[in-house]
Amino acid sequence: MTITFRIDDGLDTLLPTPAVITTDQLGSLRDLLAEQGDRLGFSLLFPEHGEVSEAAFAFEARVCPLALAMVSRCFDHDPSVIAVLDEAQFLGRRVRVWRMGWSGDIRIGLASGLDDVPELEVANGNAYALLETLGLDPDSVGELPIAELRQRLSDPRVRRRLDDDAQLARYVPTLLAMVKAKPTISELSLAWA
Repeated sequence: MTITFRIDDGLDTLLPTPAVITTDQLGSLRDLLAEQGDRLGFSLLFPEHGEVSEAAFAFEARVCPLALAMVSRCFDHDPSVIAVLDEAQFLGRRVRVWRMGWSGDIRIGLASGLDDVPELEVANGNAYALLETLGLDPDSVGELPIAELRQRLSDPRVRRRLDDDAQLARYVPTLLAMVKAKPTISELSLAWA
């Protein structure tokens, strides 16, 4: 089992309403993300589970580094998809594409993850140790304001404990990248579950 740490902006992922897309549009999006990821030198596609050839799948995609018109072309400039893409770019969010089964539609909506902020997936034992080292209760679900996380990471005692433990030290660069996130509309927090 693992616990995922991510930066949360507290905004609703159901608005705007997720849009229905076709398999051809899905293929066009994946081709664009692969091509542009190669050009930019970083991945734009983040698998969650399954493959698009399976009944159920989900992945997140970064669309903020790309022009809205370029991405919307994959969807024949469908207004319902443009609403999702526009909101994702405005909020600095990724989009999420999913299908729940063969009889279900393929949908695109807002993802909970911020566009350029990494997430951290940690085995339960290490996650609890990380939380304790940060001076937090080792709960499997929680939230901490980003300003407080920044303060804890800059505390020399906390950093020394993190750096002295090889298992935890490997998470420090990602945590430092996470605290650099800038809020768009609402305050940010570190959330884990």
